[in-house]
Amino acid sequence: MQGNRFKITFLFGLAIILNVSGIVTASSHDAAWSFGNIGNFSYRLDAFSPADADLGAGIGQEDPTLTVHLGRRYQVKVTNYTVHPLQILAKGPAAGSDIPLLSMGPTTSSFESDPEVAWQDNGTGTVVFTMTLSLYNAMIDSGRVPGYRCLPHASTMRGNFNVLGLPLADPVPEPIEKGVVSIELETVASGLPAPVDLKPAPDGTGRLFVADQSGVIYTILNGQLLPSPFLDLSSRLVTPLGIIGSFDENDYDERGQFGIALHPDFAVPESPGYQKIYTYTSEPVSGAADFTTDPPIANVNHHSVIAEWQLNSRNSDEINPASRREIIRIDQPQFNHNGGMLAFGPDGYLYISLGDGGAANDVAEGHGETGNGQNNNTVHGSILRIDPLEPTLIPNSADPVSANGKYRIPADNPFVGTDGMDEIYAYGFRNPFVFSFDSATGRLIVADVGQNYVEEIDIVEKGGNYGWNLKEGTFRFDPGTGTVSDNSGGLPASLIDPVAQYDHDEGISVIGGFIYRGSAIPELFGKYVFGDFSRGFSEPGGRLFYADLDIGLIRELVIGVDDRDLNLYVKGFGQDLDGEIYLLASSNLGPYGTGGKVLKIVDLCLYRIPGDVNNDCQVNMEDYDILLEHWMESAVRTPGN
Repeated sequence: MQGNRFKITFLFGLAIILNVSGIVTASSHDAAWSFGNIGNFSYRLDAFSPADADLGAGIGQEDPTLTVHLGRRYQVKVTNYTVHPLQILAKGPAAGSDIPLLSMGPTTSSFESDPEVAWQDNGTGTVVFTMTLSLYNAMIDSGRVPGYRCLPHASTMRGNFNVLGLPLADPVPEPIEKGVVSIELETVASGLPAPVDLKPAPDGTGRLFVADQSGVIYTILNGQLLPSPFLDLSSRLVTPLGIIGSFDENDYDERGQFGIALHPDFAVPESPGYQKIYTYTSEPVSGAADFTTDPPIANVNHHSVIAEWQLNSRNSDEINPASRREIIRIDQPQFNHNGGMLAFGPDGYLYISLGDGGAANDVAEGHGETGNGQNNNTVHGSILRIDPLEPTLIPNSADPVSANGKYRIPADNPFVGTDGMDEIYAYGFRNPFVFSFDSATGRLIVADVGQNYVEEIDIVEKGGNYGWNLKEGTFRFDPGTGTVSDNSGGLPASLIDPVAQYDHDEGISVIGGFIYRGSAIPELFGKYVFGDFSRGFSEPGGRLFYADLDIGLIRELVIGVDDRDLNLYVKGFGQDLDGEIYLLASSNLGPYGTGGKVLKIVDLCLYRIPGDVNNDCQVNMEDYDILLEHWMESAVRTPGN
């Protein structure tokens, strides 16, 4: 879910390297240019480096408009600097309205002390500065434009900067429109605190197991919630479970119990996976973890724990609590961005989602120099893939045993035998809170929660890098400011963009769902059904969407004949063995209270009426108008088109 926003000071560009004489070395900048002059009338671009500096001007141009990029560091050399000292400024229509911000030589201007701009002047005609967001904002003060000039010849020797990579306030301006698919929500269970995951029992019983963030796994049988829990893990969870401190329905936390998974051989008596389930919980720090941060930190917030459990041999509606076998324990530096989804893929392996470890921008303590999303020497910000069974139960497996001896690692995982954690299947995620596999195609679909701007949906391939914290959605992400821009220059070409995305005009946290493979709502077949947690934290404003992932088109589901608002926080989704989808939601913000519900997404109409073209459960003039509008299209269609 959406993490808190923190203001973090960050130095753009490369580190400034100075020698003992104070002369700026070549390694202290990303690009450089030299200015000569044409008398007192213009600067002349004499040289630039490197060859692909992308300054947007050619050698010999006079007072050129130079393209510079936000966050990059620039060196400027003026040949005749004593006569033509350079100023960087907020450029007005005339010299008298200019506002100097950086000045070469003895003159001092306001941004020379800014630590992020990191102005350097060697006193012999060479200066270095970083184009920061604050410097840019000062450049455009009161309608001015980014520019430069010669101090004594300000009226004649003056030019502009074209600044790229600026933050986008509205990165995805197109709104999500209402779709043509209408649904209804049928209450299956209520009175829960915060249901977050639902898995069907693959044993023919029709049971649905619902994991609640509060720590309890419930059983739904024949549409009824059984009175006794399937498993109660609440005593194992980290406490206190809340960040506000009220410990009620208004509190909020991103720790607790999240994913559950049943072994694919749950109903196969001769298999070592018989009647085994797996859980993901946030537990107190206890001993050394199997995985920590890179580099390790002293203060760990909690542990994420993956454990295996066995069904009670005397009561198939409950887990034997004494059967617990811990598989993985992971250090978590902060309380948020834990991921937490568990699911077995069509290959029979267990997939585990882990967020970047929390805080903001992936730059806090426990996030290393590059951020966890881009660091393959930590499991944070990744999708893991393992065989969770006790290795001695499958002695003939070709998969190597893990370092802790408790599971096996698929031999074809992308980082086996090379640099990186062997368990990683894909990486570059911020908070992949929910993922799923399409039951028809096997595609792994991950909904990765964004920070302040973009929510994304990814189709994940083995070894793929999905961009965080270099990108948020398809946009460049700036870890220093938490902003996004459309400047992708210099980013690795290997970063994989999402197949669908939307911005925070529509909501604040994508909650992944499933490709609909049911039969009740034909219009939804093959579409990805998902949602957004809420439009904000103050009141429940969750939304339900569907998307065509082949073209990235997102539409909002119509709820009920009256197209009503959901008025719930969306917490998760589930899918039964028939391909029908369930919404997990609550009227409560956090894992407290009794506002949680399991709602089945059903057809708006109890039955389909011939002639009901718009599926509003009645045949009327609206259907006639639609038929009339499109009758010629039908007349000219040929079979198969």
